[in-house]
Parts: sequence; structure tokens; C-alpha cells
Amino acid sequence: MVDLLSLLEEAGDKPLSGAVIGRRLGLTRAAVHKRIARLRAQGHLIEGAPRIGYLLKRHSDRPSSGDYKPGWGRPFHYFETIPSTQDAAKLAAAQGTPEGALFIAERQTAGRGRLGRRWDSPAGGLWYSLLLRPNLAPSAAPGLALAAALDWARLLEKRGLPARVKWPNDVWIGRRKLGGILTEMSSEADRVQWVVLGIGVNVNNPVPKGLLTPGVSLKGAKGKNWSRADLLSEWMARFAETYAGYLKGGFPTIRKEFERLSLLRGRDARFELEGRGVLGRVLGVDAEGRLRIRSGGREQTISVGDVRPA
Repeated sequence: MVDLLSLLEEAGDKPLSGAVIGRRLGLTRAAVHKRIARLRAQGHLIEGAPRIGYLLKRHSDRPSSGDYKPGWGRPFHYFETIPSTQDAAKLAAAQGTPEGALFIAERQTAGRGRLGRRWDSPAGGLWYSLLLRPNLAPSAAPGLALAAALDWARLLEKRGLPARVKWPNDVWIGRRKLGGILTEMSSEADRVQWVVLGIGVNVNNPVPKGLLTPGVSLKGAKGKNWSRADLLSEWMARFAETYAGYLKGGFPTIRKEFERLSLLRGRDARFELEGRGVLGRVLGVDAEGRLRIRSGGREQTISVGDVRPA
């Protein structure tokens, strides 16, 4: 369904009258006026004049269907409010939507992380899901979450922030969690049909207190507002390249960089192994992206589970 902002974007430098917008969206002129006021309150600069119409002059920091690499971010689905972009993307995947489709929300009412944990998703953050159709064995698909987290860490390092990746799916700044990646897929015995990467990054939004893992936002870390549109555009460009390399060479193509930016490598951490808590030392990751640890005098690898710095 086309929304008002998309209509104004498509019109370019041609004003749209309230009557035209109303017909396209099935709204009264009063309802159009209210929606224009709401967009202006969000930071969009929209000019308007009687008998001429409305003209979008400048966006807020809201991501739009902008300059993503061809084939990425298309189709583009934006929601003011939705239970979960992940669920919307999974439904689209099952219906045959092509690779690169992007689903992004201003707010999620039922956002979730790994193990079904709730993920608070207020306005101001980046909450999005990306649909992929990789030619990979199912065992290689979880490494895409590591790749996605790595590209966020590299992007932020370039901008002067000490971001790190925490195995298996998080981005941290210092001792606090900035974002996380949820990977869900459909596969046959030897082939992935689709993968949906659900990504949440705290940008300009408030971070809830009292979380099991203390959180941080980019605004909180740097003391300024960030352009979510710029961040997402840069991440999409980076990840498109990382993904292409991953399809050719698997996790070894990012292993060195992952270990360089690993939060845990060389540190003591607490693990859950076979239902019990274990303290050990993180040695790094292996060629398949599994965590290498030393505990109880012997080296082991972990492919799933919770890991926390000691």
C-alpha cells in the first residue's frame, strides 16, 4: 500500500494537491492535512500553498527507497507501526518476493530477538529485515548474522566509535549492547530457500532501563542525532559486497576482520554448555564461524548458545 510520503517522493518537484492525494489514498482533505502535519512533526520539510499543493523539499532522517545498490532495497516496504518486520519479510519470502527486499518500521509493537526475547523498538531506531536467497548449504547460513554484525561494527569504527561484534549476533559499544541480528530461514536438506535477517540498532531512540544486558544508542554514545537514512544506505552498500564474497568463499572471507573486531576474543566469558553455566577463555572463531573456547583444560567449539563477558 502506497503511503503519503511515498507519493510525495514519487512526485519529485511537482506539487500534489490535497484533492489528488485524497483520491490516491482514499482520504478526505482534512485527513490529508492531518497526515501532512504528522510528517512535518517528524522532521520532513513539506511546502504547501492553496490551489498549488504540497511539495516535499527535504526528508527527515527516515530511510526511504533511496540509493541502494541495484537489486537491494527493492521492493521497499516502510511501516509507521507494525508488529514485526521479520514476520512481514517471512510472509513475503514464502510468497516468492525476490532477494533484496527490505522491510523497515518506525516502530514495532512485537519486535523480538533470539530465543523469542522481546526487542523494544520505539521511534528513532533502525528496525529492519532484509530478505536473502543465498546459494548456500543450511549450515553456512548462520554466518550471515556474523557478517551483518561485522559490517555494522566496521561502519561505526569508520565514524569514530569503538564498536565491536559479540558472537553470535550482537554489536556492542564498550560494555553495552547497541544492536542485534536475528536470522530465520527456510531450507531443504542441502539448500537454503530463503534467509531473513532481522536487524535492530539503537540510533536516536531511548534505550529501556533494567535490561538483562545494558543497552546504548548511538545518540547516547556520541551525544548527537544521527541520520538513520545515511547509516542504512552505507550498511546496505557494505553488506552487498560482503554478501557477494560470502557466497563465493564462505565465512573465511570475513574471519580475519571478525576476529579483529571481536568483543570476546582473548577474554574470559560465561557460556551455557549442555544446560549448565561454564567459565572459559575465548580463543577466537573457526573457519565456519563457530566460537573457539578453552574451558576445563580443553578446547571446544560452540555453534549456538548464550555467551557473556565475565
